[in-house]
Amino acid sequence: MKLKNTLKLFWSLSMTIGFAALLSGCEEIPAEGSLAPDIGYKNRKQYAVSGLTQNIGEFLTSSSTLPLKFEIVNITETNGQDISALNEQLPVVRYKEALVGNESAAELALKSEIVQQPAISINPNTGTIELLEGNRIPSGEYRFDVQVSNTSGSKVLKDAIIIEFVEYQVSSWSTGMKSTPQIERVADSPNQILFVGYLDGEQLPGNRIDFTEERNLGFKGTFVDDNEQGELWNVNFPVKNANTYCSWKVITDNNGKEEVSYVSENFDFVLGIPGSYVIRLYK
Repeated sequence: MKLKNTLKLFWSLSMTIGFAALLSGCEEIPAEGSLAPDIGYKNRKQYAVSGLTQNIGEFLTSSSTLPLKFEIVNITETNGQDISALNEQLPVVRYKEALVGNESAAELALKSEIVQQPAISINPNTGTIELLEGNRIPSGEYRFDVQVSNTSGSKVLKDAIIIEFVEYQVSSWSTGMKSTPQIERVADSPNQILFVGYLDGEQLPGNRIDFTEERNLGFKGTFVDDNEQGELWNVNFPVKNANTYCSWKVITDNNGKEEVSYVSENFDFVLGIPGSYVIRLYK
């Protein structure tokens, strides 16, 4: 009889402890309409090139109740730089009617309108940071405080995402080049690039470098001039990756007779902010 009572007592205690543990565990599961404590962006630090259209940031909702709404509530620059360029209003084409694919220019104009949007904004439904082409955001590291809301309320995430902007970038270069191509922005205008070629450390005049006979395979721009400093091009901004090929004209002395040959290398680059640039290439 004593054994039977002891088993009953043990069973009662086990059930009590198990129920308490269950309750304790449930407290960690967000209730309906809650925001999980671990929400935030995957890879909080991001990078961007000014001037280009880009969508940045993947927001991790964890166990929060969906849908969520997002709003940028504050932006700062790490070193205290001006942030006005992020709020600059830019023209964007919006279509008011569905497109069928064979509209004339006049029909497209009737179906569309020009609206103004800030250079940088947040998608209110996904939390993705959206950049418009033509933005003039200076180089810098920008910090975004983001408010996240759902049916239970809202929460402000301080420095939720940090984006470092650069105004230009060398994307790739072939191993045959002696070093990384160097980009320098030298003036606000005109919208041009001066390509300067070096062969074995010697600067070459513009007629000793070229960008392939098939221009569509290389840099897309309008050739202006070959001069002693280099090869000059007019360009439209932003300048996007174009799988650029550069050829160096090599002149060698073969027993008093000049022989001409060409060596080609490819590289890729992006220029975001309009202006006058010098790009130096080394072979």
